[in-house]
Amino acid sequence: MRTLAAPMTSTATTTRLARRALALRGGLLLAFGVVEATLVLVAFRVPHMPASALIVVMSGFLVLDAVAAALPAVQAREPWLGRAPQALASLAAGVLILVVPFGRWLGVFAAWAIVSGVLDGVESFASGSGRLVVSILSLALGVMLLASPVRDHALLLLAVSAYGIVTGSLRLCIAGTAAGGRSEPR
Repeated sequence: MRTLAAPMTSTATTTRLARRALALRGGLLLAFGVVEATLVLVAFRVPHMPASALIVVMSGFLVLDAVAAALPAVQAREPWLGRAPQALASLAAGVLILVVPFGRWLGVFAAWAIVSGVLDGVESFASGSGRLVVSILSLALGVMLLASPVRDHALLLLAVSAYGIVTGSLRLCIAGTAAGGRSEPR
């Protein structure tokens, strides 16, 4: 006997795509945190390692984050006006980091963290998801980077790396919790 599954609704499809994007963005953020921390720690042992490697990794993460933020809307073939601010903020920050004078790229990342935190907070309130903690962590990192009296780039980059690892892990957990531990039909 053959059973037919009910077709997924537009809302269910959109939710599934948003959850996948959240997991992808969480995985990217986690990988960014690990790679950036590794590069900073290697820089202590290899003093002539150029800071440009750290900048390229940061910029590459932001560009990939922009793609991941826009992906659900593109896949669902819906207007991506709701996803545009996050994707555009990440893309703009990724490009700006490459063109600003040396030493200013951390400020660009701080501004991105604040904008990302605000946008995540707005989306968290709109969707009722548990991303408010991620939003607060992003805002806290951005404010700390901009207002910190510490000017040692290595320490600040280690803070950015810790943020990436913690926040990426949280995003992955939130995406997994939203799935409810059940597999969905394809």
